[in-house]
Amino acid sequence: MIKLIGTAYKRDDFTKDEFFDYWFDVHAPISAQLPGLRGYVVSEVVSKIGGELETEAFVEQWYDDEAAWDRASATEQAAAAWDDVGRYAKTTGSFWIVKEHVIVPPPDRGPGLASTWETGS
Repeated sequence: MIKLIGTAYKRDDFTKDEFFDYWFDVHAPISAQLPGLRGYVVSEVVSKIGGELETEAFVEQWYDDEAAWDRASATEQAAAAWDDVGRYAKTTGSFWIVKEHVIVPPPDRGPGLASTWETGS
């Protein structure tokens, strides 16, 4: 598997709470519809320990491989997700495709927020 990881910055006219409320209530349900998406995590920065990078959050999305990411990024769902970003966030984030090397696996965290959204089916 590969992962897309990126930085996320709130727009200046949003509070931190407004930024995350919009992300979780509006943007995440749009992004979660990308075909081939195997996982989607938003990590809110609660404190900075060191370094020069400043960000409100990191976003992670897992795909089977780069070809799956390429297919997903070429869809209408991806276009809708990218179009929505400017409604709550700056569009200056940095993104990478990375390969994880798990040293200690994270604990199982349950079904996630997506399980609470209406799917329309």
